[in-house]
Amino acid sequence: MPKISIITPCYNAEKYIGKTIESLLASTFTDWEHIVVDDGSSDNSAEIVLSYASNEPRLRLIKQANGGVCNARNNGFKVCSPESEYLMFFDADDCIEPQMLEVMVNYLDKHPHVGVACSDGWHIDSEDKILEDFYFPRFFPSEKGEFEEVSYDVPEIPFFSIAVGVCKESGSFLRQSVYAKTSGWSESLGQGREGNDLFMQMGLLSDAHFIPQKLYKYRQHNTQSHKSLDDQAQVDKLIAKWKEGKGLTLEQKAKVAKVLEYIPAFEQFLYRRDELYLSS
Repeated sequence: MPKISIITPCYNAEKYIGKTIESLLASTFTDWEHIVVDDGSSDNSAEIVLSYASNEPRLRLIKQANGGVCNARNNGFKVCSPESEYLMFFDADDCIEPQMLEVMVNYLDKHPHVGVACSDGWHIDSEDKILEDFYFPRFFPSEKGEFEEVSYDVPEIPFFSIAVGVCKESGSFLRQSVYAKTSGWSESLGQGREGNDLFMQMGLLSDAHFIPQKLYKYRQHNTQSHKSLDDQAQVDKLIAKWKEGKGLTLEQKAKVAKVLEYIPAFEQFLYRRDELYLSS
C-alpha cells in the first residue's frame, strides 16, 4: 500500500500538468500513488497524463464529465488506497520541491495528534519564475480583542487561522484517518473558500501545524478559474453554512461561533494592515 495518496483535479491544464507530474517524480520520497482526475477537459490534458502513466505504475488517470474541482477531489479520494496514511490534494498547475513529501511524512509520523500539516512556499509565474515568497501569517484574537501573530517558528495553527484560510487547499498534508471523518470537499459551496470549510472540519477533530520550510510552488497565471470568483459571496456562503452548525456538538458550536464573531473585525484589520503596507 502507498504511504501517501496524492489527488490532482485537472481541468484544461495541458500547459502545466506535465511539470506538476515531473516535480512529483523527482521526489526523494517514493512511496506514493498519484490519481489525476480529468474533470471534462477539452484540451490535451488527459493525453499528457496518459503519456506519463504508460511508464509510471504509481500514476492513474480517472476521466469524468465536468463536475467542478470539489467533485473531482471527492471522486479522486473514492478510488485512492484506503490504507494510505496521508492525503495531498495537489493542483494541476503547481509544483513541489523534491524533499516536500519526505519532510511532511516524517513530521506527521512523529506527531500523531496532528491531522493537517501546511508548509511555506513561493508563488511562481507561468514560466516557473519565482515571483515572491508565499506565506500566510497566522493570527488569533487576544483577550483584548486585538489580533496577534503567531511566531514563524511556532508550529501550532490556531483554529481561528484555519477558519480564515491560512491552510491552502493544495499543498497541505492530511491524515486520512481524520479526513475520513469529515464530509469531504463541499460541492454545494463549490470553488472558493472550500479549503476553509474542509480544514475547519479537520481542525475540530485534530491539531493543525505549520512547517517553516519552503516546499511548495503555487503557480499564478491568467487562466486560473478562481480569479473570476466573487470571494465575498463565497465567504458569506461559508459563514452561513457554519452558523447552521449541523452535526456539531455544543462545544464545537461554541468554538465556531467565537471564530465567526471575529471575522468581520479581522477583515477590517487586514484592510488597514494592507493600506499601511502599500503606503510605506
